[in-house]
Amino acid sequence: MLLLHGLLAVLLGWLIDGLTVGSWLLGFVAGYLLLRLAGLRLPACRLYAMRVVAGTLFVPWFAWKILAASLDVARLVLDPRRQAQPAVIAARLQLHDRRLVTVVSCLLTLTPGTLALEYVEEDGLLYVHVLDARSAQPALDALAEIECRLMAWVWPLGDGQ
Repeated sequence: MLLLHGLLAVLLGWLIDGLTVGSWLLGFVAGYLLLRLAGLRLPACRLYAMRVVAGTLFVPWFAWKILAASLDVARLVLDPRRQAQPAVIAARLQLHDRRLVTVVSCLLTLTPGTLALEYVEEDGLLYVHVLDARSAQPALDALAEIECRLMAWVWPLGDGQ
């Protein structure tokens, strides 16, 4: 697999000079189709293609979540009748790998209105500050969805941990 990465890096470095956005997209689709085709014989290529799909779906989904959370925070701030009720909540994570817990915490902190505070490894609890306690359950749901989608990206076949 390292050889494949090296060859792709050299090929991309060689082609990068004169490509347009359309040619990049066409090259990405062609490369993905080649990975899927090679995945019929090589399980490593199939796994790599599954990760490409999961990552490609994760990025716009997370950008949408950031936009939606930004609008929710703006609504909270601009509505004079609505008072914020900040709170710290504890969320139990399915992940046990400290690196992935760090990534989930960072992604959650990037989302407006939430801040990951501390992870207690023994209990598997992540303490999160939410801007409004009334939005605590949506924050927990968002955390669970971030975790689920990240695991689908890192471990497409459900193995690992």
